[in-house]
Amino acid sequence: MVTRIGVAGVVAVFAAGIWLAVAPFALGYHHLGAGWTAAAKIDLLTGALLAAAGFAGIFCVIAGRVAELYADARSAASLASPARPGADRRNSPR
Repeated sequence: MVTRIGVAGVVAVFAAGIWLAVAPFALGYHHLGAGWTAAAKIDLLTGALLAAAGFAGIFCVIAGRVAELYADARSAASLASPARPGADRRNSPR
């Protein structure tokens, strides 16, 4: 079952990755047009990897939830349909 804690964790990883990727520019220790420092490269690379992992995780959570919904629909459909075509009480003679 997809939990809210799991979803929150994946979203937090994605948000942390986005923040790390934009931190050099947002905090001002890397200016556009300047040479890349080691700290800016590491922040950008780490942020991009975390954001990609979080983004993939979000799609995995969505796929898991869709699979759960399909499984629930299949089980509800199997309960709603009779086991034998003539076994429906509404059509049986009284």
